[in-house]
Amino acid sequence: MLKAHWSGYEIDSSEAAYEVKVKKPEKLGTLVRELLTSGYFVRSYYLLFEEPMVRLRDYIKEHGDLKDKLTAKALDYLDKQIAKFDSESYRASRIGVRAIETILNYVGTHRQELSDAGTFHFELPEEQKEMYADYDYEFTPGEKVDETDFYSEDEIPLDGVVLFLGCAFEKASKLFPEEQRRAQRIARQAGKRMEEFGGSPFGGPSWSEMLQSALERPMNVSLRVRLNPDATFSITGRWMEDGQFLYEYYAFLLERAAKKARAKIATHMIC
Repeated sequence: MLKAHWSGYEIDSSEAAYEVKVKKPEKLGTLVRELLTSGYFVRSYYLLFEEPMVRLRDYIKEHGDLKDKLTAKALDYLDKQIAKFDSESYRASRIGVRAIETILNYVGTHRQELSDAGTFHFELPEEQKEMYADYDYEFTPGEKVDETDFYSEDEIPLDGVVLFLGCAFEKASKLFPEEQRRAQRIARQAGKRMEEFGGSPFGGPSWSEMLQSALERPMNVSLRVRLNPDATFSITGRWMEDGQFLYEYYAFLLERAAKKARAKIATHMIC
């Protein structure tokens, strides 16, 4: 298991994951927009995988009906987004929620055609092939990706990925007062369990105090939209959880976001 340093103490690092149900594929983008603007994510989203945007733009130019309003609007957003790409920069380009909504609603509406065309089919990169050989993973490009098979997000295949975003959970002080109280209670209870299990830290703040302080640090979380081989969609993502101390808190935020978006969500720890 990987190791990380946090507040001067060495602890286990692991990941936690979520999955959102997609009931109305034609409104895929609207669902993602409502999640992202629910108040539980920082309103700044980064595109971590650019190639799907290029492939979709090329598909629309070749096969799309540009007289159709949604198609024309999606192409306009794609052209503007692709213009931001800079192969010499290490920084991911930002993308707005209106662009996300329009592009994904187009993909949802034309999911079968895009699936048949293999628009979002990606072979494994060499790094992942080497990882799989080391970890005894097996994956055949073109089959459905079950993300629970993979311990680390770096190992998850990109085959089928339409959108891969870098986001962040909102800090606790930005929540409603009753939500802030819930967050503090979760942190105190987690700290108490840690102290019962391993005792208090030597000097400095208590575990409870450190965890409550952690609520004000940004926590990065990913969001992946994937077109599956059967032309259905999955919305998934992961965040880093040091020792799973605050898993309950981040699961709480996701549940609240899903409620705002009128969606069903499942969260689980990656062990």
